[in-house]
Amino acid sequence: MERFLNGGLTMAVRRFGAGPAHFLAFHGFGRTGADFSALAPSLAESCTLHAFDLPCHGESPGLPPGQAIKPEQLADFFRAYLRSQSIPQAGLMGYSLGGRIALCLLERSPAMFTRAFLLAPDGLVPRPWYRGLAHYRMGRWLYRVFIDHPGTAHAAMRLLHRLGMLDGRMFRFLMDRTATPQARALLHQVWTGFRLIEPRLASVAANMQAHHIPVHLLLGQFDRVIRPSSGRRLLQLAPTWVQVHLLPTGHRMLNGETGTLIASLLQAGA
Repeated sequence: MERFLNGGLTMAVRRFGAGPAHFLAFHGFGRTGADFSALAPSLAESCTLHAFDLPCHGESPGLPPGQAIKPEQLADFFRAYLRSQSIPQAGLMGYSLGGRIALCLLERSPAMFTRAFLLAPDGLVPRPWYRGLAHYRMGRWLYRVFIDHPGTAHAAMRLLHRLGMLDGRMFRFLMDRTATPQARALLHQVWTGFRLIEPRLASVAANMQAHHIPVHLLLGQFDRVIRPSSGRRLLQLAPTWVQVHLLPTGHRMLNGETGTLIASLLQAGA
């Protein structure tokens, strides 16, 4: 594993495969780039995956307190990385939180990219109630209170679950993400540190059309975190350049079957 540094950001990167098509790959919340090893057997001959540990995850360092990653800083980082590897253009793969990163890059630097595979991506639907809070000092203080004293929030989650207003999968997802001080600390770092990474879908769609960038949305039929309907707006904005693939999965879809699907789409020239 290597580390790459540019513009105040440092990220660890793993590489899978040795094929001629290069992809920058971004994992989900609380995970690492190692997750993309599940796709490698199907893609190894056609692709080289550059799978990053996002800031605050895995072998990548966290951010200084109060600091947020800027979209242009993120674009500059990956532009410098591709230049360091003598890669003129690459594809994108983003899962969950990593999908939001990929959408941000399509908005900021579309000329760097040839295509994108977005797996249950965050960023397709605005989340103003919690992302908006992160933009304000009071909101960040409230997050800190939750991190240090989660009992009230957990009691509210249990009540909503008992009343049928929070389904079982989402309840377990939220409880898992806030079960320990370490998990809550990571959630706080990501909420605040990634608060400026909020792609504007209209700009993303315009760039896709102007630069002829096909985007494949891989959505889980039973996903309660990123629901299948979340892809509707991007599809409406750029119908020629978006393909939606509904998978028989929940939110977790980084597996061999997904790798086989992506390999078949690449082979078909999609």
